[in-house]
Amino acid sequence: MAIIGKIREKSGLLVTMVGLGLFLFIIPVNDLLNQFSGGANSTLGLFNNSEIDANDWKYYFKENRTRNNLRMNNMNSGGNGSLTSADEDQLKVTTWNQMISDTIYHFELEKVGLSVSAEELNQGLLNGENPLPSSLKELFVKDGLYNKDSFNIWKTNRIINLPDNPESKRDLKNNIEDPLKNERRINKYGAMLQNGVFTTVQEAKKFANEDKISANIKYVFVSYDNINDTLISLDEQKRQEYYNEHSNEKVWEQRQNLVSYDYSILTFKPSASDIRNYTERMESLKEDFQSSKNDSLFVANYAETPMMVQSPYGPRPSGNFTGQPYKGGKFSSFIDEKIKNSSKGDIIGPFVNGDKIQLVKIYETGDEEQAKVRHILINSKEGDVDDDKNKRLADSILYAVRRDSSKFSSLVSKYSDDPGSVANGGVYSWFPKGQMVPEFEEFSFSKRIGKSGVVRTTYGFHIIQVLGRKTGSFKKIAVVDETIQVSKTTQNEYYDSVALAFYYKADSTDFTSAADEYGFEVKSSGYVPLIYPNRRTSGLYGPADLNRNMNIARWAFNSNSGDLLEPEYISNNQLVLAVVKKKIDADVTSYKNLNTLMEPLMKNHLKAIYYQKTFANNISSLKTIDSVSKILTSNVESKFVKYSDVNIGNNSQEVAEPKVMAYIFSLDVNEISPIIEGKKGVYIIQAESQNNNSVVDERSISTKAESKQKEIRTQIEQGYYPALYNSYKVRDDRAKNMILSN
Repeated sequence: MAIIGKIREKSGLLVTMVGLGLFLFIIPVNDLLNQFSGGANSTLGLFNNSEIDANDWKYYFKENRTRNNLRMNNMNSGGNGSLTSADEDQLKVTTWNQMISDTIYHFELEKVGLSVSAEELNQGLLNGENPLPSSLKELFVKDGLYNKDSFNIWKTNRIINLPDNPESKRDLKNNIEDPLKNERRINKYGAMLQNGVFTTVQEAKKFANEDKISANIKYVFVSYDNINDTLISLDEQKRQEYYNEHSNEKVWEQRQNLVSYDYSILTFKPSASDIRNYTERMESLKEDFQSSKNDSLFVANYAETPMMVQSPYGPRPSGNFTGQPYKGGKFSSFIDEKIKNSSKGDIIGPFVNGDKIQLVKIYETGDEEQAKVRHILINSKEGDVDDDKNKRLADSILYAVRRDSSKFSSLVSKYSDDPGSVANGGVYSWFPKGQMVPEFEEFSFSKRIGKSGVVRTTYGFHIIQVLGRKTGSFKKIAVVDETIQVSKTTQNEYYDSVALAFYYKADSTDFTSAADEYGFEVKSSGYVPLIYPNRRTSGLYGPADLNRNMNIARWAFNSNSGDLLEPEYISNNQLVLAVVKKKIDADVTSYKNLNTLMEPLMKNHLKAIYYQKTFANNISSLKTIDSVSKILTSNVESKFVKYSDVNIGNNSQEVAEPKVMAYIFSLDVNEISPIIEGKKGVYIIQAESQNNNSVVDERSISTKAESKQKEIRTQIEQGYYPALYNSYKVRDDRAKNMILSN
């Protein structure tokens, strides 16, 4: 409680509840009842080995404040203020992360004694000419350029002309000054950590020497995945031996419970009766749709798909009524042909398209000018380091095209960054005005046929050649649709006849055998952690194709190995059955708990031993790596490696192979290594040549030092907060409290 007491004293937050209606809007009834009745578990996890008490940390207030902000944002964007289950999970993650980071930085900044003076606030962060980097400044930066005029207008309205009263001053302090100061302190802290690291001359020499030591090698690699499990015997004694040797390694520390289960998804379709019912319902709209004088309003009232849908770039027309000519591809070729041959006012359908029943109306026809061009796109942005280089490349491609236009298609394949047109030689066929960006369109419709040139757009440089222009006809369509839902009768019939039969068979034999008999695919969940979803994992919900089903999560974490999940609906026409395979309890380091988690590495270790025992004698007498490859039936690869590399190929995204790299530089030229147990598989290496000349040009030392220093500082920037999080021994038990035994 003392931890939060200190922070609370400094927060200066004023909370005002305006009426019971707003109160209930902010706090969901279930949360409200839990807090007043004491039904909620007040211990949320651990921080620095102390319990995080929900009441002391004001967690539920913070969570509900975040929820209210999301609802307000949703309403401001045209929504009704409701949140999806994904939104609810995300706000829990956001609230937790913010609460923990605020607490960590409170302690860290107090230790260091960092502060922000009034002068630094006014002349640095709120200086309109060029404020210090902050989230506030970013609001006035567009395309990398800071707009001081916009900043100063905001400052005048929000600060300078602020009414002279206590409420306004408190608002200025709480919502502008304090957040800016805190952000600045955190930025200073990060900069202090980064800039406190220097690469010395001696270190630079060491790194430069390691880059100079190199070798050309040939090697054979056999992945553990390609070595059959039947070749090894993983008995209890070997499991225990591996555990005794490796149980103290940090990799086995688990902060959350884990569960692994196999599952099969049973997908079934609407019956003929279901489809007939939906077709009759859509048929009843046909006459009204044909006589409608306001087709967009009709679509808005009767179509299930909204006229505007969300995309990564904001609201976009769904295609049910866009105002744009229909270009084909939305329906089957049969329906597209009927649209092509229809007249204004015609109705096509109802027809089944995927899982929907649809009606299409031709609401407008006409003629339009169309162009056909081909192009090569070189991605580039103004101000980029390579922008001039990209322009020169575009000019050289244009020169080649003008000399021999027959090379255009091959140049598209080699250079174009437009994936949408590469497959057809860079061609865009018969598009109307208004479909392309202005610069591209202007060239396409104003230049003579056969003309080629370079055009710059926001995407980069386009080498365009005009292939043709014509006057073509267009049709605009309006679509009314409805998803064909599986009826309750169809659901019950499938549940009784198929799902239960599968379940009883799995219960009497085993899950995999039952799935094979009924023809269902068995998938593995992998290890599912008992945490809320975040950007790295789906969390307690497991695989994405299970549709965030809370019932499955409760079953999985409250069941024992071998327990079956009864058929569970995950959508209107999908059921899932599952069986628990393995369970791992957090913070338990016993053999029984870690044995199954260690099993994949145990198998890899035994596979390496198998290869060493089976092939070592034969390989030891061989003189070439090609002979080795024939015995192991694996290809020979060649690589240039440096002493500083982390693995063959020096791919930082792959697992490091220190044992393999050490072997490489211990070999004599032409010497063949024994079978090396790596982390991904077994290796046999032959050194073709080595360069041990570690003499470094002294003039390059300072450059190397700067490069290495920059690299290390970048690592610190990306990694220091996760390191702090771990050092404070943070553990999140919220999902555990919600799921276990509930």
